[in-house]
Amino acid sequence: MMRQEWRFLDLKLSSYARASLYMPTVLTLRERGKIPNTLAAISFEKPAACLFYYNDPDREIDLPFCRDQGIEVARRDTGGAPYWMDPGTLMLVLCFNQQDVPGFPETLPEAYRFIIEASAGSLSRRFSIPAVFRPLNDLEVQGRKIAGHTLTFQGKTCRWGAGPQILRPRMDLMSKALKPLPEKFADKEAKTIEARVTSLEDLLGYPPSWEEVKQTYIAGLEERLRVIFRPSELSEEERAMMAERERKDFSEEWIMAMSEKRKFGPVPEEVKRGEYAVKVPQGPLIRAVVLMAGNKIFNLLLSGSIHCLPVVIVEEMEVALKGMPGDEKEIGKVVHSFFQKPQVQVAGATPADFIRTIMGAIEKAEEKAFRG
Repeated sequence: MMRQEWRFLDLKLSSYARASLYMPTVLTLRERGKIPNTLAAISFEKPAACLFYYNDPDREIDLPFCRDQGIEVARRDTGGAPYWMDPGTLMLVLCFNQQDVPGFPETLPEAYRFIIEASAGSLSRRFSIPAVFRPLNDLEVQGRKIAGHTLTFQGKTCRWGAGPQILRPRMDLMSKALKPLPEKFADKEAKTIEARVTSLEDLLGYPPSWEEVKQTYIAGLEERLRVIFRPSELSEEERAMMAERERKDFSEEWIMAMSEKRKFGPVPEEVKRGEYAVKVPQGPLIRAVVLMAGNKIFNLLLSGSIHCLPVVIVEEMEVALKGMPGDEKEIGKVVHSFFQKPQVQVAGATPADFIRTIMGAIEKAEEKAFRG
């Protein structure tokens, strides 16, 4: 059986933040049938930090530090934890129609496994390292993260992204730019960014060639997907859409959307605030900030490394919970109703995880009210 030929792009962009413009572009145009199935390998000239859809920019990155250091900041349209990429990182973006890969999984956890295991196997064979997939979306070597990943579906189109660290990262910048919540490390041996992250250079004792790493990923994906990648170029339509997206994707409104100030606006003095976070083992970090007016939810913010489809479903759940009494049974009915909607996926988390987080925040707010 002849293998399909898919497009391969080898791109150089100024930073990961600029590359974030390509992610929605390739997904939109592939879904519309304007471009073929594509794998892009992207390298960078300078460091950047990227927020994902449900990350709180005030809590999870140090924005003043990033701006002082000239570190670009962007925000992505999928789930995950804030991520760092610098000139030592290779970014990979794979976008394709699921129907072109017979048997491709339809759930986020299994789709992550399907592709990341292929990458881990190829890296292990080429470099003689014990690379493995760790749920939900990490590639590790001996317990240390060498690449994070994102994945989303839009119709029958799948987009996967990876960020393998080839060269030793700028830990002096990364450790200050990113501010992971302590709960993030609850199910991991490492308790700091420095202890959690590694690179191929550190593992091998020398810096591997970029071309060798690219070819390793290409080989693993070609084998798993049963395709052949052929070099090509960005289309004019892709270039135009990236330029069009730049104003929105770098706007203060988009980047700060999950901050408490942006979500809540002015808060009456009598309203009590409670906060609680849960790290689901091999799943997301979920953080709830709840504002209580008496026994009712005045407002709430759900943030963290939440991977969900559609991406706005947790925000819609927030809206449905506003004005409700802080009663676990009633809150549970709403949360369960969203999980039961057609086509909804929340990877690695259950309704009980969200209910526990929300109720934890309500209890914290009630403690404050009780203590005056």
